[in-house]
Amino acid sequence: MANIGQEISRRRREQKLTQEDLAELSDLSVNFISRLERTKDQNVSIQKLDAIAQALNTTTPELINSAYDVARSKNSSTDNTPVFIRKVINELRKLPQGTSERVCKSLIVLLKEITSASGNVSVTPLSEEQLSVDKKQK
Repeated sequence: MANIGQEISRRRREQKLTQEDLAELSDLSVNFISRLERTKDQNVSIQKLDAIAQALNTTTPELINSAYDVARSKNSSTDNTPVFIRKVINELRKLPQGTSERVCKSLIVLLKEITSASGNVSVTPLSEEQLSVDKKQK
């Protein structure tokens, strides 16, 4: 019998994501992801499967087919993009298209300024706490 939760767990681990990362990328709760991965009898909506599949850089049909061992993909769906970049992309997807485009253009200008600046420029990385999205604001 197919177990979609095991397939989600396998793909998540393959991409070196924690349950917390997957929950944030799919805009679902950690509790839901955990329960889905460890329970055999799941009743999950197609919308939630779509969100998880997108976060895992795959499609819902591919995720389901893999769970049933049907049409296993020869190519790995591993995404080597760092998690923090994927989190930025996920936040950009939530914005209206025009706003997202303006933010992206601004980021590109900023990155070009940083990389073309003299060696005197020092960029201090933000801490994990500073990078975290305040859940209370959502």
